[in-house]
Amino acid sequence: MLPAAASLKKQGANNGATTAFLISTPESGVDSMALTYALLDPVMTVARPAAAFATAAAAGIAENLFPSKEGMEAEVPDLTCPVDGCCDGRDCLPE
Repeated sequence: MLPAAASLKKQGANNGATTAFLISTPESGVDSMALTYALLDPVMTVARPAAAFATAAAAGIAENLFPSKEGMEAEVPDLTCPVDGCCDGRDCLPE
């Protein structure tokens, strides 16, 4: 599940979508549904994915509305060259 979430994040998913995926996936798997049906009753088998959807949606919305301040600074890449100082392609000499 974590590699799939990392792949979603690399493909451009925002933090809220990734958080919702991480919360809802283990709750709504086939194995957890079968275990819930075997140990509890069919009502809980239906209620479990509904609760997983509700909590995942709430967590995803909360993550998008209230982002953490940590890691908000965009990293500025170092575009300088030690050879000619023109690796960024702007204001370079023709040669």
